[in-house]
Amino acid sequence: MTLITLPHELTIYTVCECAPQWREAMHAADALPAEQHHIEVDASGVNEVDGAGVQLLIALHHTASHKGRALVLAQPSAALRRACARLGAHALLSTTTEEAHA
Repeated sequence: MTLITLPHELTIYTVCECAPQWREAMHAADALPAEQHHIEVDASGVNEVDGAGVQLLIALHHTASHKGRALVLAQPSAALRRACARLGAHALLSTTTEEAHA
């Protein structure tokens, strides 16, 4: 498992700052054995999110999928749940930590 922690603010003003951490996490995931196939994202601390933040999560999800990895949002905050619901990104919330460990 590779762990990424989301910042408190996941908006157009902060997504570029997240990119290096996420690229590093994706490279680290490539080195893991197949049974450790998921990338866990600690989403519990997000208290502000906009369309750019959700778009970045969707891009990370697609990148992980293309590499045969699963993106797992662990404990998504209420703000992140609302933003995903408003923007039709419910699929990001469908994978839980328990499902990934099964």
